[in-house]
Amino acid sequence: MDRPPRIRRYQKKDYTQRVEFPVEIVGRDNQVRRYAFDDAIRLYQRRIETASSRYADPETIDAEVRHCRLRIEQLRRSYIEAAGGGRPAAAEGLLGGPMAADILFFLRTVLGDQHGDAAAATLIPLLDGESEAWWWSGPAAPRGAVLYAFRLDPSGPMGARIALERELSRLRAAENEPGAERMYVGTVTADLALLLAGTEPWDGPRGLLNVAAAPESDEPVDPWRAAMVALQEGQTHFALRQLESALDKDPTRKVLARAGAVIGLMAEEPVRAEFIARFGLLAAPGDASLRYFLALAQCMQGRAEEAAPDFVAETERGTVAMIAALHRLGQGRLRAALRAARRATLGVSDAEWFSVRVSRSVRVLALALMLARGSAALSVVSAAMLVWASRPGLGLGAGGVALGLALFAEVRTRRLAQRALLTGRLGGVRLVSPESLPRDGEAPRH
Repeated sequence: MDRPPRIRRYQKKDYTQRVEFPVEIVGRDNQVRRYAFDDAIRLYQRRIETASSRYADPETIDAEVRHCRLRIEQLRRSYIEAAGGGRPAAAEGLLGGPMAADILFFLRTVLGDQHGDAAAATLIPLLDGESEAWWWSGPAAPRGAVLYAFRLDPSGPMGARIALERELSRLRAAENEPGAERMYVGTVTADLALLLAGTEPWDGPRGLLNVAAAPESDEPVDPWRAAMVALQEGQTHFALRQLESALDKDPTRKVLARAGAVIGLMAEEPVRAEFIARFGLLAAPGDASLRYFLALAQCMQGRAEEAAPDFVAETERGTVAMIAALHRLGQGRLRAALRAARRATLGVSDAEWFSVRVSRSVRVLALALMLARGSAALSVVSAAMLVWASRPGLGLGAGGVALGLALFAEVRTRRLAQRALLTGRLGGVRLVSPESLPRDGEAPRH
């Protein structure tokens, strides 16, 4: 049997070749686009995350994931080779592995140079474990700067993610304390987070991620409005970076976190959406909208059970309850799913937040599951009656077919609910859509 063209094409690729930056990548529309190192890494990581939703054939999914991982390794190796090493001798841990490319790119971006001071930086190990940390010294490094690195596993243990969240909370809590360590700038991909922190004044870029250049004029630009303009022009990732940078400077402005989480989910970057939602929740722990985005981002990464604590409160309403309904449908818990769907409509303000189409789709799935179970019960009763009426062959045959169809319908319904949480779509409707974007000062509408 012939393999799909995509698999044959991947088998012919040479992943040992050195790549030049910006790297040219052919998109699904057959258009060639040029990507910087970090954007190319994120592109392939996003393709890994969405492979199961883009292809139905398991062999093609495996080939796509393998291709993307090999390309990420190739990009990192090529970047280090082009930099002539760029890491200290006898480096260990993340600094001695392929992710040294990400660290070097981050330092170069922070310093605004492409060849000099970053490669000359000295990183002295401080600690390891769930995270690694180094003193950073060099021609342009502020005195006492510390670089924290967190090796994230999208599908593995959560220790590094928890350590990252704790470190962010610690740095944020000490933001206004004289002489306390605070975060300067950070970056995050699916498998690595970097935070640069220190106690001295910092004139370099600031933000959760290294972001776009400053505006050409001196006139102040509202980052939220600039992000919305960029989004309208199709510059999704530029808009996301604008919001990430602005959120670090003004963490209490909830519209930045809400919009950033929405755009991250729309761009199929649930890792970044989760990071933004968590950051926003540091300033607004009770924000129901951010909890919804966080839960959906976790579900889209296959971590619905981790999001489940947000679903247990019987008083939960609004959009979080809608995700809870899908989660419980996927588990086959019909009554709990219907209760969550009903709670999603309670409260005028909450009811305005979610899409009516999504609500209807959830109820249709619940009805389908109910009918499947009713059909299963009816088939068993009918078969028993036929057997009792001395027609055992007909009874067992008809009952078996009906029961099989009912069980198939139940499995299919539950998988549709599970797939909706993984892809962020249900019946062709996004669980987060452009209409979810809040206006400044407003709550989002889902």
